[in-house]
Amino acid sequence: MNKPLASLAPASAAKARFTKAEFLTMAATGAFDDMKIELVDGELERMNPPMSEHGFHQAAVSYALQRVMEDEHELRVAVEVGIEVTDDSVFACDIAVVRGRPSTNRLLQPDELVLVVEISHTSLDRDMSQKRIAYAVSAIPHYWVVDGERRVVHVFGDPVRGDYAEVSTVRFGAPLAVPGTDRTIVLES
Repeated sequence: MNKPLASLAPASAAKARFTKAEFLTMAATGAFDDMKIELVDGELERMNPPMSEHGFHQAAVSYALQRVMEDEHELRVAVEVGIEVTDDSVFACDIAVVRGRPSTNRLLQPDELVLVVEISHTSLDRDMSQKRIAYAVSAIPHYWVVDGERRVVHVFGDPVRGDYAEVSTVRFGAPLAVPGTDRTIVLES
């Protein structure tokens, strides 16, 4: 006989947790082909589909960074790449500046990254808190959150003990220093 729901284990105990290997196997078999999913602390999180303004900002930032990287032979710009943040978290970032070029098709490792950029329209709270902390814990040296609604870039650098020690905000239209170079970019206001 089935037991009444009230006597079952609490909902938190019934959540399915996944390892990075299980997540990657599901992704490789097409389980997430029609959606954008991240693995966060062992749990699957569905991401909102990017809207047009997100796409315009992503294209503008990646284009500006690519123009800077033309002279920086050891640095490359990647768009929509997966990062192995921890053993139980895999994030998809909007833009990354990577040292060198990975030799195989795989997730990027934090020590390969110079900069991670998130374009935030519907995900600002998550990008400014959960992702910021995860990237800092992983020792990713620089992190930008492009806040299109406020027309600013939140700039984080120098990860120390689980958070970034350097924090600033740069308005669209002002020069934004590009990590790993002596150059700047300007996002149109």
